Amino acid sequence: MRALSCFVLASGLVASLAGAQNAPEGRALELAMSDETAQLRYIDPEEILGRDNSEISYTLFLSEDRDVVGSAAAMMDTNLSVGSFNIRVGPQGYIGLLSEENNDVFALAFGVDARLNLTRNRGLAIYGSAHWSPDVLTFGSADNLTDFMARAEAQLTDRLLGFAGYRWFELDQLDRQDRKLQNEIFAGVRWQLR
Repeated sequence: MRALSCFVLASGLVASLAGAQNAPEGRALELAMSDETAQLRYIDPEEILGRDNSEISYTLFLSEDRDVVGSAAAMMDTNLSVGSFNIRVGPQGYIGLLSEENNDVFALAFGVDARLNLTRNRGLAIYGSAHWSPDVLTFGSADNLTDFMARAEAQLTDRLLGFAGYRWFELDQLDRQDRKLQNEIFAGVRWQLR
């Protein structure tokens, strides 16, 4: 119950930091799977702090070891975008219920994501993200959190996008051991909602 309360608080914090307004179109659901993990993500494009091409997302991650991680992010567009290359920055709050008893984690990470659109007609793109939470913003049974991901995307239909890539997602625990939540190749689909 304590973890659920922290997740709700983190989601509210991220949304209030963003000062977001609702956007009626462009919402999407993503499902990513690997041999040992599954992730469901809801994405809602928003205008954040007056910047278009920004988004709010909510994610639920499950590993084979029964680690459950929820997260909420507010990624804001930057002035660093050039042509078909786009960069966004923003906070992401994580709350993890790890399989071992009393090993819960709450982290507020800072992150960046980048997209390079290779072709417009086939929807080919390369996308990557990096989030890191320092010790001072990581609570519970971990000192910090690292979440790196890179993937290639291709438009399959007008509402369906396929992707495949690699993710390195780990916690540096208090006993100085690394806990890898995901360190493998994944594939998935993104369904554009209307």
